[in-house]
Amino acid sequence: MTDLKVSILVPVYNPGPYLARCLDSVLAQSLPFWECLLVDDGSSDGSGALCDEYAEKDSRFRVIHQENAGASAARNAGLSAASAPFVLMLDADDCLAPKTLETLLDIQKQNPAAFLFFNFTEDPARLGKPLQKEFCRPYRAQDVGRLIWDAPFPTPWGKLYRRDLLEKRSLLFDTSLSCYEDRPFVRSYLRAFFEEVPDAFCLFADLPLYFYETGNEHSLSKSDRSRLSPSIYQMFDRQLTDCLDFYKVPPEDLFLLVREYLNTLLYCAWCCPKKQRRVQMLAFYKSDEYRHLMGYFQKNRFYEARFLPLRFHLTGLSVALDQSRLGRGWLYWKFHWLGLYTFCRGWRPI
Repeated sequence: MTDLKVSILVPVYNPGPYLARCLDSVLAQSLPFWECLLVDDGSSDGSGALCDEYAEKDSRFRVIHQENAGASAARNAGLSAASAPFVLMLDADDCLAPKTLETLLDIQKQNPAAFLFFNFTEDPARLGKPLQKEFCRPYRAQDVGRLIWDAPFPTPWGKLYRRDLLEKRSLLFDTSLSCYEDRPFVRSYLRAFFEEVPDAFCLFADLPLYFYETGNEHSLSKSDRSRLSPSIYQMFDRQLTDCLDFYKVPPEDLFLLVREYLNTLLYCAWCCPKKQRRVQMLAFYKSDEYRHLMGYFQKNRFYEARFLPLRFHLTGLSVALDQSRLGRGWLYWKFHWLGLYTFCRGWRPI
């Protein structure tokens, strides 16, 4: 197809009734010049056959069947087969607004050097509807901290990737990760983007063009694979280091990233059996990543309730505070004010 503009990548693993809605949203695109790569990752719910049905009706759908190997392997298969200049990722239980591709390519045409991000909604009634004030916000390298705050950053969707850059830098998903595999990929692409053109910019289109389904109880985001391993804190450390050393982001712009770091670290520790938790956290306390994280707080005199127990290797208290944060929060906030006005008086809370 000589006019092909966008390759849409859809990893498919037992999405059930959501798949037809997803594929219908692709068919409804106002821009006709697309291909949709459906990677059936060993589905057992009939989704593979449904993919074949759509491909028989419309040649713009291409189906890849493979044995179950996980979302990363499925996305990598799609990346290897993509042939359009731009790549967009779509999960099989989500969907797109009808003018998503047309809108994104119009914005990209006006800003040919930009890495384009776009917004999402969890309310189907808002999908594709313009905000009261439509706008696109630019972000230079030093603004990456605010980009992480504003845009759907760690997800593979919500972005328009350049296939030539993906291929030039051999960027793929890490198949050794069973969870949180999206952040290392997006982090690597963003770094490659700014390495190629340091004075380039990202552009966030604050338009709800993507619908994120929160009701699928069988989605990967709701599965419990989140036990702590070195890969968890390594991926956050690399992103934090990129922001501070490569992008030169002001440390105060990284509050959200650091909170996500603590949230993920301690949630993953909570998911571990206690014996394994002790082993994994001991390895963390001995790591360079731990020293970097503590240095971020101490050097900048930033304070967060979980900093002190982590500083003194009090794993049980750290995990308890994190669980309190997810619940009613009384323990978390009691410790927050106690630590701030005793050990860390004058520090800035994040």
